[in-house]
Amino acid sequence: MQTTFYTFIKRYVDYDADDPMSRLANTISKDMAFPKQSQDFDEISTYMEQSGAYGRLMTVFDEAWLKYTNI
Repeated sequence: MQTTFYTFIKRYVDYDADDPMSRLANTISKDMAFPKQSQDFDEISTYMEQSGAYGRLMTVFDEAWLKYTNI
């Protein structure tokens, strides 16, 4: 079974980095309501679109999702 997106993105957490993937991972890791058990693109992207914290990070999410689905 594939890992959850949350578990995948946690490997990019780096609070000292300023690259887009780390910014996304850092934001997700601080979000207590993020759907941590989900593997569903629609569920995660809808959550992120409805949250005010991810506006500029949505294009990074698309790139991260492609990496996630190719692991």
